[in-house]
Amino acid sequence: MQKSHPSGEQRELALMRAVLFTFFASGAASQPLGSFIPYLQASYGFSYDLSGVLLSCQSIGNLAAVLLTGILPAYLGRRRSILATSVWMAVGYLVFASGIGAPAALIAACLMTGIARGGNSNFANTMMSTLTEPRATRGYNLSHGCFAVGALLSPLLMVFCTSRWPALGWRITACVLLALVVVQVAVYARMGLPPETHKKRGLGGVDHSFFRDKRFWLGGAMLFCYISSEYAIMGWLVTYFTDTGVLSLGQSQMMSSLLWLVIFCGRMFGAAMSGRIPVRRLLLVDGVGFFACFLVVFTSRTPGMVIAGIIGVGLFMATIYTSAFSLGSAAIRGNDFGSAAMNFTGSIGGVITPALVGFIAGRFGIQAGMGLVVLLTGLLLASILLSVWATRDASAC
Repeated sequence: MQKSHPSGEQRELALMRAVLFTFFASGAASQPLGSFIPYLQASYGFSYDLSGVLLSCQSIGNLAAVLLTGILPAYLGRRRSILATSVWMAVGYLVFASGIGAPAALIAACLMTGIARGGNSNFANTMMSTLTEPRATRGYNLSHGCFAVGALLSPLLMVFCTSRWPALGWRITACVLLALVVVQVAVYARMGLPPETHKKRGLGGVDHSFFRDKRFWLGGAMLFCYISSEYAIMGWLVTYFTDTGVLSLGQSQMMSSLLWLVIFCGRMFGAAMSGRIPVRRLLLVDGVGFFACFLVVFTSRTPGMVIAGIIGVGLFMATIYTSAFSLGSAAIRGNDFGSAAMNFTGSIGGVITPALVGFIAGRFGIQAGMGLVVLLTGLLLASILLSVWATRDASAC
C-alpha cells in the first residue's frame, strides 16, 4: 500500500503549530528577567547600574543570535542552527535555578537567554514568512500572540511561587521554565521544516537583494524604535512602579501580567483581522495610541489610571512589531539572512536602551530613566509616520 504524503496545506499547518508552541516557550522564558531584577537586588544588593547591565546583556545575546541565525543556516542548515542557539536558554535557566549570585555567572546567564531568544525569534519569523498568504500574516500575529501568552503566564507563576515560598519562589519559577525550554528544544529536534532557499553552502548562496528594497529599511527603523521601547518597558516596569511607590511589588508584578494579557488579546485581534485592515492604517492608529497611553502610565500616580494606561499600552503595542515586520517581509520572503538583518536593526535598540535607562536612573532617579522611554515612543510614532508616507503608493501595504 502506497504511503500518502501530507499536502502543502497540511505541512504548513503542522509547521505553524510547532512554531506556535516553541514561541510560547520563548515568551515564557524571555520575560521573567525583568521580574527577577527586584529579587536579585534584594538578595545580592545589585545596583541600578548592574541591573541595567543584566537586562542589556540579554539584549546583547539576542543581537548576537540574530546575526548568527542569519548566517549559520547557510553552513549548518536550519535545524542544527536553531538547536545550537535554543539550547542556551536551558543553560541560562540552570544558572538562575541554582541560585548562583555571582555577577559574572548571572551576566553569562542573561547572555545565554538572549542568544536563545534571538534564535527563537528569527527562526519563528523566517518560518512564518515561508507560509502562503494570508496564512503568513496570520501566522506572524498568532506566533507573537503565543509569545505574549507565555510572557503573561510566567509573571503569574512568579507571583504564585513567591507568595508561597518568598525566599525561593523566583528560583522555583526558574526550575519550571527550565523544564519548559527542554521540551522546546525537543520540539525543534523533531519538527518538519520547509526546504531551504540556499542554492549552495556558505554566504555565496545567500540572496542580498532585499537591501535594495525600501520596505526592508522602513520596517527595520520601526523595529528599532519599537524594540527599544518594549525592552525598556518590560525590563523596568516592575522596578519603576515599586521604586516610585505607585504600586507594591505584588501589584507591579500583576501589572506586568496585565500588560501581556492585553498584548495577547491585541495580537489575537490582529490575527483575526489580517487582510481586512491595511497595515499602514493599523500602524498609524497603534503609533498614536501607544505614545498617548504610555504618557498616561508615566504620569499616573493612582492605581486606576495606571491600569487604564497599561491596558492602552498593551492594546496599541500588540500589533506594531508584526505589522512592521509584515511591511518588510515582502522583501525577505523565506530568506534567513534577510529576516536576521531586519531583526538585527531592531535589536540594536534592545541592547542600548535597558542599560541607558539604568544609567540614567542610577544618577537622576528611576523617573528620569523612564522618561527616556517616553522619548522613544515619540520616535516610534515619527518612524511610523515616515513609513506610512513613504509607502503610500505601495499596493502591498
